[in-house]
Amino acid sequence: MTESDAPTRAVALLHSTHDPATYEALTRKHRLKVVYTVHTDATAVLAALIAVQYSLEHAVDAVVIPHLGPLEPRTPWWVVTQAADLITATRHYPLGSAVTTQTRPEQ
Repeated sequence: MTESDAPTRAVALLHSTHDPATYEALTRKHRLKVVYTVHTDATAVLAALIAVQYSLEHAVDAVVIPHLGPLEPRTPWWVVTQAADLITATRHYPLGSAVTTQTRPEQ
């Protein structure tokens, strides 16, 4: 297996309502090697910070959160894309995508 064939290192953030079939499908589709799994029902803001913390701690390239769908603007989940790719049930948001998607209101 060459370097480009290697699976993507990832952290999984699983909510109690996640669908195991969706999680399994995402790990196969995106060729993820999950190196750490967090089980939490914390609020979105806290869960997003937890995801960022573990992505930095484990030096991963992606965070998979199978219970999320498309992200709405101004949700706390965008912060994850400042540390790693974010993979949800419906989309793959690349590292840094929050910078081009989110805008701050003028003050």
